Amino acid sequence: MKRIGIIFGGANNEHEVSCSSARSVASHLDPERFEVVLIGVDRTGRWHRVDSVDALADATGGTRLPPLEGIDVAFPALHGRFGEDGTLQGLLELAGVAYVGCGVLSSALAMDKMLAQRLLELAGIPIIPTRILDASTAAGAAEVAGELGYPVFVKPNRSGSSVGASRADGGETIDAAVALALEHDDDALVQQMIVGDEIAIGVLQDLDGSLLVAAPLRVLTEGAAFFDYTAKYTAGGGATLEVPAQIPAESTRRLVEYARLAFTTLDCEGLARVDFFLGSDGTITINEVNTLPGLTALSQYPRMWQAVGVSYTQLLSRLIDRAAVVFAERRP
Repeated sequence: MKRIGIIFGGANNEHEVSCSSARSVASHLDPERFEVVLIGVDRTGRWHRVDSVDALADATGGTRLPPLEGIDVAFPALHGRFGEDGTLQGLLELAGVAYVGCGVLSSALAMDKMLAQRLLELAGIPIIPTRILDASTAAGAAEVAGELGYPVFVKPNRSGSSVGASRADGGETIDAAVALALEHDDDALVQQMIVGDEIAIGVLQDLDGSLLVAAPLRVLTEGAAFFDYTAKYTAGGGATLEVPAQIPAESTRRLVEYARLAFTTLDCEGLARVDFFLGSDGTITINEVNTLPGLTALSQYPRMWQAVGVSYTQLLSRLIDRAAVVFAERRP
């Protein structure tokens, strides 16, 4: 029986989302194959082995480095910076521990939305017209937004779960939107509004390295300005997930093609969720690549695989098996 170290929490703005993912992963692992070890990172960055996810909130002491002794495979459920940006992956590489998901390079590339966008555009995938601002250029936000055309969406360059993201409909709201994004990262992205359905494609790497694709998923927002944090993680939060997405077969084919291309362009490994906008005329625009998609009970990635007959438990097992194969291949 393999001991699976679920790493969760984190000293970042996605701490609670990470804890929710960890609870779901721990409760859905196959108990006949895997033993769960919970490794939490508190809000100060200290590491703890805990008996439950909730126990992390009251944990004291801790260590500066993760307690990985006896772990066969690490399962990162640590979203956001210092979790899915390549830093944790680099630490696990140095420690010689097998881990689920993307490696150092692909994690870092996908976390930096602007850098990833440039690479995806070079690969031939249509991208959202975007400008980037920092504290020194934030005063020009209104001019930038005016060039793109209102409404615009503003979000941190290196963040996830829509934390720090907002919509600006005019000059009276753009400065506040940029200021909010800069609270969560050094850079803020100002993006042109793309009219269309939000479509997600789940990619899973099989043991032999081939790429499998789940049923496409469409986000149907109901009264929300966009698919924000509340809509993503709150039952009845203003969005429903349609899976399989009721879209034309040709659109699905092209979305799958672009998702595979995005996965390989960023050198992803194991899993990724690739998010797109699909216009009523069939136009496809990539939004972003998530190398560590949410794994809560409400999350998109498990639901896409359930729609094609792969249960949550089976999905987790396949991810862990793939991680073990990759580690064995890379091991000196």
